[in-house]
Amino acid sequence: MVVKSAVFSEHFEETKKTTSYDIRSLWILHGDWWIRRKLVWFVEWKPFENFITLVILANSIMLACTDYNERIFGEDYISIANLNMAQVDTAFSIIFLFECIVKILAMGFIFHSNSYMRDTWNWLDFFVVAISVVTWMPGIEGNSSMKSLRTFRILRPLRSINSLPSMKALIQSLLSSLPGLVNVFIFLAFIFTIFAIFGTH
Repeated sequence: MVVKSAVFSEHFEETKKTTSYDIRSLWILHGDWWIRRKLVWFVEWKPFENFITLVILANSIMLACTDYNERIFGEDYISIANLNMAQVDTAFSIIFLFECIVKILAMGFIFHSNSYMRDTWNWLDFFVVAISVVTWMPGIEGNSSMKSLRTFRILRPLRSINSLPSMKALIQSLLSSLPGLVNVFIFLAFIFTIFAIFGTH
């Protein structure tokens, strides 16, 4: 059984939202409960979406400003800038974790209609958040293999695709055109092969 999100809050009627969610999120939070209504309203609230987009852009700028001299001079080199950015990165991770939890509580995780993981664009978001949580585990600093998971932070800028509908539509169009591009590649390879044969004779 599904109910329209407009049932949860009249705000959805104002923003012309038509997405439907299951009557129970995670089989616990019922659609008639005020906390569920507030959660659905919050995740569909446009300023919240804009805030997350700004956080993603700020995080992308921070990643671009990382001091990589540690790779040149070794572990003896201590970058004050990287230490400060590590604190800021923790704040970004907490914001992304909060976003993920709120959306899962509002939409459901995976076994619900239009739930969080039913949208393939959210797979990347969940993966990045999961990596951030793993890097908070005790003893991670002494484990080089686990410490390397922080490299996956570079995937965070890709989360902006999910926040920009126009870019998402462009990526979807590009992916849908790949089968046709394969045929074009085969045709061009055939043409080049013919001219290569002529060239050798």
